Amino acid sequence: MLKWLLVGLVVFLVYRFVMKRPRYDRLFSPDHLIELSRGLGRAKSAALGRVGGGPPADLIAEGNAFVTSADIAVVYTVAQAGEDGQEHHVSLSFRGGALARAAAGFLAAAICRLLGLAETQRVLAVSNSGVYHLIFQVLAADEARFAARAVPKLDDASARRLVGAAMEDRGPLLARLGKLDVKVPK
Repeated sequence: MLKWLLVGLVVFLVYRFVMKRPRYDRLFSPDHLIELSRGLGRAKSAALGRVGGGPPADLIAEGNAFVTSADIAVVYTVAQAGEDGQEHHVSLSFRGGALARAAAGFLAAAICRLLGLAETQRVLAVSNSGVYHLIFQVLAADEARFAARAVPKLDDASARRLVGAAMEDRGPLLARLGKLDVKVPK
């Protein structure tokens, strides 16, 4: 009898461990990319509307940030980079803990495709807190064109194509993954 209680306890503990681990199946789905494209369009518009205005008090209320159904927090900000143009910054984090490297690469690659970024314009880095940062510069001559270009509204077929393209693009993006040392005020 004691043997079966121990076996049952081990099975229960393994089950609890597996169920508490992050599940990324929703993250890689076409439905999630459709949701990401909608939120990214709103966040891009809100961020471009605040250039030079300082950081908003509440990023979600202002529209710069959103959380997807897969618990991915996305924050989009834009800062003036002198006369050279604007520096765009998209932060990605997982609300349930650390974001897996492959998942961050996939999301960053999808965002690059949605924003129409050329390969040389972007940098992906991970901070010491586990947040991933996609950083790219838009030159002053291209600011108006970039701001006018809408994030495409995906349908199921285009989202499925984007899943494949982002899977292909994430390898080269992760191969150049940088590190950021972010000091968070206490």
